[in-house]
Amino acid sequence: MIILFIGISLPISLEEENIHITSEKSIDNLNHVDFALTNFIDHSKYDVYALSLNENIETDDTSGFSNFLNNSDNYGYSSNKTEQEIIKVLRDFQYTHPYVQSAYLGYENGAFIRSQQLGNITTYDPRTRPWYTLAKEKPGEVVITQPYMPITSSDIKIGISKAVIDQNGTVSGVVGTDITLVNLTNYISGIKTGNEEGVILTDRNGVILASGNSSLLFTNIQNILKDQTDNFLNTDEGIIVIDDSYFSYYTSPELGWKMGEIIPFRVLNQQIYESFIQILIFVVFALVLLSIITIFMINRTVIRPISELTEVSRKIAETRDLDQEINTDIGDDEIATLARSLKLMVDTIRKDDLERKEMEKQVAISIKQIEDNISKLSILNDEIRNPLTVILAWAEMVEDEKTKELLLKQIYEIDSKITDLDRGWLQSEKVWKFLHRYYGIQCGEGTCDVENNGKEPDENPE
Repeated sequence: MIILFIGISLPISLEEENIHITSEKSIDNLNHVDFALTNFIDHSKYDVYALSLNENIETDDTSGFSNFLNNSDNYGYSSNKTEQEIIKVLRDFQYTHPYVQSAYLGYENGAFIRSQQLGNITTYDPRTRPWYTLAKEKPGEVVITQPYMPITSSDIKIGISKAVIDQNGTVSGVVGTDITLVNLTNYISGIKTGNEEGVILTDRNGVILASGNSSLLFTNIQNILKDQTDNFLNTDEGIIVIDDSYFSYYTSPELGWKMGEIIPFRVLNQQIYESFIQILIFVVFALVLLSIITIFMINRTVIRPISELTEVSRKIAETRDLDQEINTDIGDDEIATLARSLKLMVDTIRKDDLERKEMEKQVAISIKQIEDNISKLSILNDEIRNPLTVILAWAEMVEDEKTKELLLKQIYEIDSKITDLDRGWLQSEKVWKFLHRYYGIQCGEGTCDVENNGKEPDENPE
């Protein structure tokens, strides 16, 4: 019954508990992802800031630099020595930072330098691009753009840029780097979360920036969460049920980006099954151990004492021997009380038996005395009457009437007393017969035995 109860109730409680634990564990994992991602972005921002301080990039003369403001079939860069030095700095930066897809520099005069040459475009004005305008608006900060589609490639990118300040304190240009969503996904995929589905990263508006499924990049999370999207966007963390999965999510406090983890029901069910089996094995083992201990304790505290009491009772019933040893030093429970009660009863019976035997002994002695008295009375009767008869004969022969009358009177008086003794002897004999008949008293040579024959007296010995 215990196992059946556990088998019914435990999976339900385990499911609720596992959802709670899995949610906490998932959010904790996402917190670690956020920590790693924030550090990655912070390092990238710091690297861009350091790049903006490079003396080659802070050049004042940009008049001879390449630009793509007008239609042109020339997609190469000029041979300007300073420009070539800047291109080398940008290329070295790209090569030493694997997640950077490109590094570039735009100036206020429209000049544009890139770590690698531009693709097949006709015009390009860096001053109109999000990475440039946002950095120019906040010249003292390293800024991060929203994901955007660049003109120079088909990848979705995130720009990290910093305004270049000249000696006069004015913005002379903006240096920036691009991280593609593919690179960002590769970086996040390298962070192990323990879930094969991986992490989905979105911006503040729910646009997917990174995912193990490349087809989801730059799509809206609404395609996955559907009517749960508002809940996802308006809360910092939680867990949402979608189709056959749970979606646990967390919001980065510093970046403002949201990251989520899809946990299929089968993963949770597998965890529940494994937990259930482990607990069930433990419960079965505990029940077996408890049963062994219980049987041992019951045998020691119940079965063995009861068996001993039963054996003592059987011996007393069969042998009528009241000198059986009864163990009462077995605790303070009901069985110990029963043992003490049985011992008290046997002691009482033994005491009563001793008193009965002592009484029978006294009765036997009294009966023996009665028998002796009866015998003596019978002898005394004969010994007195015979001489008295002789005296009576002699008295009849006395001539003096007065003396004769006096003698006869005394003789008759003695005879009357002897007659009373005869009556007492007869009465004692009736008592003896009564005791013999109804109480089985037998007297032999110097001893008397009493054997109650179970008859009820139906006559008065008198």
